[in-house]
Parts: sequence; C-alpha cells; structure tokens
Amino acid sequence: MLDQVLNSLTDFSLVLFGALVAAALFVSNEIGYRIGMHRAQRRPAGEQEHIGIGTITAGMLGLLAFTLSLTINIAQNRYEARRSLVLQEANSVQTAWLRSKLIGGERGPPITAMIEEFAKVQLAYVSTNRFEDEAGLIARKTALEAQIWHAMQVLSHEQPTTTSGLALALTEMFSAARAERFAFASQVPADLTWMLMGGSMLAIGALGYHLRASGSRHIVLTSLLLVMWAGGIVLIADLNRPRIGAIRVDPAPLRWTVEDFSAL
Repeated sequence: MLDQVLNSLTDFSLVLFGALVAAALFVSNEIGYRIGMHRAQRRPAGEQEHIGIGTITAGMLGLLAFTLSLTINIAQNRYEARRSLVLQEANSVQTAWLRSKLIGGERGPPITAMIEEFAKVQLAYVSTNRFEDEAGLIARKTALEAQIWHAMQVLSHEQPTTTSGLALALTEMFSAARAERFAFASQVPADLTWMLMGGSMLAIGALGYHLRASGSRHIVLTSLLLVMWAGGIVLIADLNRPRIGAIRVDPAPLRWTVEDFSAL
C-alpha cells in the first residue's frame, strides 16, 4: 500500500515529491531542535549534555550517507541496464531484419515487414512517457512474436537448410525484448527506499537536537544540507522510474534501426 502511494506520488510530479521530502526533513529537523530546547529547559543549571551528541549524530549522518549512496548506485545500475538493453535490442532487430532480407520467394517479405513493425512497437515502448500505454504495447509485441514465429515455422519446413540463421536471430530478438521489459519494470527495492526516507528523518532530527545542544543553529547551512539531501532522494526517484522525470533512456539505437529500414 505504501509503495503504491509512493509510486503514485512520484509518477504524478517529481517536483511535488521533492517539495514534500524537503518539507518532511525540515519538520524533522525542527522537531529535533524543539526536543533539544525542551531538554535544555529541564536540565539543571550547569549540567552539560552536548558531550558525545556530536559523535552520535555524525555516526547517524555517516550511515545515512552510505545508505543514500548505495541506493543511488542501485538505481543507476538499473538505468545503465536499460540503456544497454535498448542497444542490444536494436542490434538484434537489425540482425534479424538483415537475415530476413536474404530469404527468397514470397515468404521473406512478410517476415521482414513484421520485424519492422516489431521494431516500431519496441521503439514506442521505450519512448512512451505514459504508463497506461505499456499494456497495449506489450500485448502488440506478444502478438507480433507469435505471428513472426508462426511464419518462421512455415518457412523452416519449406527451406530447412537456409533458415537456421534467421531462426537464431529471431530468438535473440525475442529474448532481448523480454530482458528489456524486465529492466524497465525493475526498481530499487521498496524496503531500501523506505529505510532511506525513515533514516533521513531520524538523522536530520538528531541533527536538529545536536544543533540546539551546541547552542548554534546555522539556519542557512542546515537549509542547504536539507535541500541537497532532498535532491538526492529525488534523483533516486528519477532514476528509478524510467518513464518520468529528466533522466530518461535514450531510444536513439532503436530509432536509428527503424530509420535504416528505408535506407537499406
């Protein structure tokens, strides 16, 4: 349930998501500062409490920074996997298309045409920024796979000695499309995301407590830190959702392949 709420929020607007994260961090910092103020008012005169607080707070922030970097690394790896698989898919489509052009008779052109349509569907799947388009594109891709393979079976019975290369290229094209779909659906583990957000609020609250204990709030520097921290979390959300935000997978390899169909 919480994962669906988080995904819905990031899908709706990354700017709104970032603003809410920043607001939550500022509130956590303020709560920590207020708790520190309340403790200071109840502390006996002359008693020192700030000894050791800085060390504990630094440890919490260090662990939080490690969690942030780990999460960004996981999100970036998924992004790079999508980029790599788009290129792999484009190469496999081009290989299958070129081999289909070598098939003589009346069986070759229909397979070539279906491969061209398959490439256009895959290009639309990678390029679309509408989540509601995914189901229709996946269904169209599946139907094309069945049609292409049925035509390939008929061709293999008629020309068994000349179609093995095309059959191999088609299976690689289908496999690349499945791997690409899995990569686009793969995200940072939800538990890690919630751990990062919960840990952020706790650590930033501890920072507010420490600043009150030390007697110096540093409003400007603290604000810059919280904005940067919220930006890091927004970066993760952007990398994690391939159809939203500014960091998108470039579909150029598939687009070039489709353009080559009319040039070759």
